[in-house]
Amino acid sequence: MARINTIWTNFSHPIKSLKNLAKETKEIVHMIKRDSIGVLYLLQTRYTIHNYKVNDITLSKKFETTATKYKHKTALIHHGSAWTFEQLHEFVNKVATAFAQAGFKKGDVVALLMESRPEFVGIWVGLSKIGCVTSLLNTNLKSQNLLHPVTVVETRALIYEAQFQSEVESLLSIMPKGHNLQLFSFGANQSKPNESVPLESILEPSKLEKVVEHKGSFADPILYIFTSGTTGLPKAAIITNSKYLINGTGIRLVTKMKPEDRIYTPLPLYHFAGGVLGMTQVLMHGNSSVLRHKFSASHFWEDCVKNECSVAQYIGETGRYLLAQPQDEYEKIHKVRCFYGNGLRPQLWPAFRSRFRIKDIVEFYGATEGNGSIINFNNREGSCGFRPVFIPHWILSKIYPNFLIKVDENTGEPVRDDKGLCIRIKPGEIGQFVGMINNKDPLKRFDGYSNSDMTQKKIVRDVLKHGDKFYASGDLLEVDKYGYCYFRDRTGDNFRWKGENVSTGEIEGAIAEFTHLSDCSVYGVQVSGYEGRAGMAAIADPERKTNRSPILKNWWIYSFGRLTRLPNHKQPLVIHVDAGIIFPVNH
Repeated sequence: MARINTIWTNFSHPIKSLKNLAKETKEIVHMIKRDSIGVLYLLQTRYTIHNYKVNDITLSKKFETTATKYKHKTALIHHGSAWTFEQLHEFVNKVATAFAQAGFKKGDVVALLMESRPEFVGIWVGLSKIGCVTSLLNTNLKSQNLLHPVTVVETRALIYEAQFQSEVESLLSIMPKGHNLQLFSFGANQSKPNESVPLESILEPSKLEKVVEHKGSFADPILYIFTSGTTGLPKAAIITNSKYLINGTGIRLVTKMKPEDRIYTPLPLYHFAGGVLGMTQVLMHGNSSVLRHKFSASHFWEDCVKNECSVAQYIGETGRYLLAQPQDEYEKIHKVRCFYGNGLRPQLWPAFRSRFRIKDIVEFYGATEGNGSIINFNNREGSCGFRPVFIPHWILSKIYPNFLIKVDENTGEPVRDDKGLCIRIKPGEIGQFVGMINNKDPLKRFDGYSNSDMTQKKIVRDVLKHGDKFYASGDLLEVDKYGYCYFRDRTGDNFRWKGENVSTGEIEGAIAEFTHLSDCSVYGVQVSGYEGRAGMAAIADPERKTNRSPILKNWWIYSFGRLTRLPNHKQPLVIHVDAGIIFPVNH
């Protein structure tokens, strides 16, 4: 028997080698095709954006063309109510004209607190038409947490939906002296504060003159979208016309979007995923989109079927929520061919594609404020994108200079060679995603945040050569030998939970205010089966002021969430009180 085993082992080596050779050959052919298509998409995007830049196209101008072309086509559907492109265009013009007549001008910032609905889109597009920048507020924010985004940028006015009346009243009670905020309310409410002007009243046709339009520029900012990034309090990321147009062009190519595709967007429009990656296809290309004011896993496939959606958006937690639902008839008869977004857990890919019969999952990686992204458009399980391996570096460095560099795993700082330059990682290693900054090139431009100091902290210098500048994402990715990248972790102290960014500094401040204890540390901990990290708070209580009996513990956590008015996704799931402060070593 031993002799037979030896003979078979010797004989099987060539067979295994042939199998491995066949597998590697298949991968090489696959990579050549992938790299070629990727570069083609990139060149197409560059050509389109170059034309937009030369002709100084803005998002509002692009929408004018779209609305004219698809005048009678459905643009937005919201809980059974449909808006045509003509109706949306008319609403945009009303907003632009009304606010211009009210004295609003280029550069004025208007905050918007509203759930996902057609008016949300129409308001910010209308404001952009006269040069105003709309600051999109997270509808989960309360009181003190709402004060930060309103004051971190110089906000002139706030447009809010009537259901957020109590939040606005709380905000007004803590507004700093001298900070005057014009208020415009939308929707029925009998107890509006005296300062509030009903938005509907200034949009009445009888009060509007000729449609006003600011000429605008390709590089003008149009939105502030708040993100915690990897450290610090939420920051206002600048979204310019050029950034909006670039994303709309690129997403269309990688998803193979056609004019007849109808997109399901159950994501909040105040985030980049819904507000930019979703709405670009409506505003720029004439696709129809189905909105939902709140995500619902139990109604997801029903909505897709009833609204005849062929494309749907997701964020990381969407996959887990949908797989946790009991099977129903709608998931078997839907016509969704493409699912695009970011953060789908690698472990969920096989089950998700198999159960829901999704032909294409398009996963992308990129930060709201960033100047680069990578995309997985050919269904590589678990990958968030790729770096071409068959395209010479000297070509990539000119058309798309984004890659991974080595960083110190404890500090997050770049590891440098003896010349003081950064080191690119090799296959199998983990590094930080960076993108070259060249503000003359729209695809390499980095506008960062409204706060210039915060913007500078996201720039790493002397990467490939002395004097160059790169955007530092703060995110750690791993690359395999085929060029596919996989998200691994974040540097810094912030984390994501339930699809939202969580600022540890913001929570630490709330804890200190609530407990009157100054020493605390908040960090994210991994929870098996969940995307992102759950919040954990370690609080130093050397004098044992807090009562830690089991009976009062749950009351304490409940009261903390209520009294600090933190949104649910920001409330720590675990609170550790000890005589000495505990700082996490690795998070």
